Amino acid sequence: MLTSPETRRLRTGLAATAGGFWLVSLSPVIVAGSDLHGGSMAFWRCWLGLAGVGTIALLRRSITWDSIRRTFAAAFCFGTSIGLFFWAAQLTSIANASLITVLQPIVLMLGARYMFGEVIKRRDILWAVVAISGAVTLVLAADSGGTGDIRGDLLAAVSIVLGAGYFIFGKRVLETVPVVTFMTGVFFWAGLWLTLAVALAGESVTPSTGTDWIRILAIALFPGLGHVLLNVAQNKAPLNLMGIIQLIIPVNATLMAYWFLDQDVTVLQLLGMAIVITALTVQTLFRGPRRVSPDGRPVSDP
Repeated sequence: MLTSPETRRLRTGLAATAGGFWLVSLSPVIVAGSDLHGGSMAFWRCWLGLAGVGTIALLRRSITWDSIRRTFAAAFCFGTSIGLFFWAAQLTSIANASLITVLQPIVLMLGARYMFGEVIKRRDILWAVVAISGAVTLVLAADSGGTGDIRGDLLAAVSIVLGAGYFIFGKRVLETVPVVTFMTGVFFWAGLWLTLAVALAGESVTPSTGTDWIRILAIALFPGLGHVLLNVAQNKAPLNLMGIIQLIIPVNATLMAYWFLDQDVTVLQLLGMAIVITALTVQTLFRGPRRVSPDGRPVSDP
């Protein structure tokens, strides 16, 4: 059976995951309606994030070239994914842009099983299917309050695999690299990549209004803090559970869009939200203890 410290570690990881994804879910609401291109928003998030975590890493003297080099793959996935996601949020409705969170858990569960050897039981799959079904209902039932541009949906779909790749590559690196050092490398490489991307696209990174500056600071602060919590959770919570908890994003993003952007919420969407919340509650709060081998690795039931 899991020891008491291990149980507390798991609960801390799940709490950090839920809080992190809740903060990340504010991203589409913040960037929607901005005149600044989504790639430029992502550009500012990376460089402002680097200024923050990079300063802490320097003070701790935890930066080495080897640790920064090892974050490259995760950084490429992160920078490209958020750039596409912010752009998608400006082209389509908030609920449709949140499509990334509906399908990404599938990729994460596959990565958890085949790359990290996590045990995924039939119970896990069942409640994952229920949660994803509720999230799909939520997305498909959306009254497209944005432009409804199909390009936004396609951009969100492309970012699915890239977003999952960030967690998969990042989990491996975070086994030996401190969180602030990891994030310093991610923001550094992603910032360079996004600088090149916006330059090639001919997009301006200079905000034209004070409101856009407020949006930029909000993007750096709130989803940025969520990013920190998610990286802390990587070494505490199973990747497959983190993927399922991610479905909190379309629920909260849709509610935020209703309150702040006047996007409608239908009865069918409310049903989808209820299904997601119920499935996540059962999957986390009422999760039974797992059997572990003598070396501490989870094992499947006989």
